[in-house]
Amino acid sequence: MSDDLFSKAFIGLLCGRVVSTFNGSVLALAVAWHLYQNTGNAFDLALVSLTQIIPILALFLVTGWVADNYSRRNVIMLSTALQGIAIIMIAYLMNTEVFNKWWLFFALLFFSVGRAFISPAIQSIIPNIVSSQNLSRAISIYSVSWNVSLAAAPFFGGLLLLWLDLQVYWLLVISLMVSLIAYKYLPDIKLVSNKDFSMSELFGGVVYLRQNMNVLGSLALDLFIVLFGSVLVLLPVIVTDILQKGPETLGVLRAMPAIGASIVGFYLTARRKSLSKPGKSLFIALFIFSFSIVLVGVSQNIYVLAMALLIYGGSDMISVVVRGAVVQILTPDELRGRVNSLNAIFIASSNELGDFRAATLATFIGPVNSILIGGAMAFAVTAGGLVLFKELYRMDRLVKREE
Repeated sequence: MSDDLFSKAFIGLLCGRVVSTFNGSVLALAVAWHLYQNTGNAFDLALVSLTQIIPILALFLVTGWVADNYSRRNVIMLSTALQGIAIIMIAYLMNTEVFNKWWLFFALLFFSVGRAFISPAIQSIIPNIVSSQNLSRAISIYSVSWNVSLAAAPFFGGLLLLWLDLQVYWLLVISLMVSLIAYKYLPDIKLVSNKDFSMSELFGGVVYLRQNMNVLGSLALDLFIVLFGSVLVLLPVIVTDILQKGPETLGVLRAMPAIGASIVGFYLTARRKSLSKPGKSLFIALFIFSFSIVLVGVSQNIYVLAMALLIYGGSDMISVVVRGAVVQILTPDELRGRVNSLNAIFIASSNELGDFRAATLATFIGPVNSILIGGAMAFAVTAGGLVLFKELYRMDRLVKREE
C-alpha cells in the first residue's frame, strides 16, 4: 500500500520507539554521570556496558524464537513494561542515602533483559506493517526517528540532570508509559508457526547466516568496526578530565553523532529510492567512520571534537540503513525474529563490548590512546572486509527474497 508509511501501526511504532529510545539514552547518560561522580573509576563504566550485553548474549536463541512464534506486539509491550520496572528500581537506588553500585548493576541487568526481547521483535515487525516497495524508506524513516531521539536525548538529558539531578529517573518512569500506549496500535499478527521448541528451530537463524554471506558480511563488519572503534563511553571522562566541563557539555557532545546520523538519514529518506550501489556505499562509509574515530582521538578543541562526532554518526547511519535493508529484504519472515536476534547480538556486542574494550583500555593507557588504537583497528577491519566479503562490495541492488 502506498500510504502504509502513514498507517496507525507504523506511526505507533515510531512514536513508541522514539520515546523508549529517548528514555534509554537519558538513562545511560544519567547513570554514567552519577556513577562516575560517585566512584571516579572509568572501569565502572565498562561494567555498565557488560550489564547491557550479558542478557542479549545469554538469551539470543530464546528471544529470536519467541519473536518468530508469538505476537510481536505483545512481546514488545511486555518487555517495555519489564524495563519500566527496572527503571523504578534504578530510581529508588539512586535516591537512597547509601549508594550501592552493585545493586545498580543488577537493576541495569534487569533492564537489559527487556531490551533483549524487544530488539528482535521490534525489528521483525516492520515488514509486517509496511509493504515491500516501501520497506527501504520505512527503514530510513525508522532510523531517522531513532537517531533524532538519540540526538535530542543527550541534550535534554544534560539539562534534566542540571534541573532534576537524581530525580530524573522518576521522570523516565512516567515517560516510558507513553511507549506502552503507542505500541497498542501495532497489529496483533498471528504468526504461522508450529511452535516447535527444538534445537534445529532455535538455531535456524544461525544456519541461515552461514548460507547468506551478504547478510553475514554486513552484520560482521558492523560488529567489529564498532567493537574496535567505540568512543562514546569515554565522553564523560573526556568532558570531565580533559575539557573540564560539566554535564551540559557532555549532553551536547553526546548528541552530535545522532545529529549527524539524522542529517544523513533525512537525505536518504528524501531520495525516495534505495542506494544505487549499497555495497560500495557501505565500505566508503566504513572508511569515513574509521577516520572520524582517529579525529576524535586527536581533538583537543570542543568544536573539532563536535565535528568529528558529527561525522562519526553520519557515516554510521549509512551502515545502519544498508545493514537493515539487507537483513529485512533478504530474510524470510518466518526467520526474521531469529536472524534479528543475531543482529541484536552483533549490535549489542559492537556497542556494549566496544564500550567495555574502550573503557578498560582507557583505564590503563588513557582515553586518547584507547581511541587512537580503536581507530587504527577500524581501518584494519574495513580493509579486511574488502577481502573477505567481495560479493557484498559488488552488490549493486537489493532483491527481495522469494518466500
